[in-house]
Amino acid sequence: METITVVTTQDEDSYVSHCLEYDIASQGSTREEAIDNIQEAVSLFLECASPAEVQDRLARRGRIDKLSLHRA
Repeated sequence: METITVVTTQDEDSYVSHCLEYDIASQGSTREEAIDNIQEAVSLFLECASPAEVQDRLARRGRIDKLSLHRA
């Protein structure tokens, strides 16, 4: 089992989920549907992509950092 990072945002009339590790996005009319769809999209990518493509996407992924800001 692999854990992925997904960011889900709400547009005007839908939700968009983006997998940060593989740079794959999907959408749905609800947050739950968007998350289900991104899980399916990433699973299909991993089933169909060559090992080189998977490694290339992992190599290009960014890094997530949490920063503390001091506000005046």
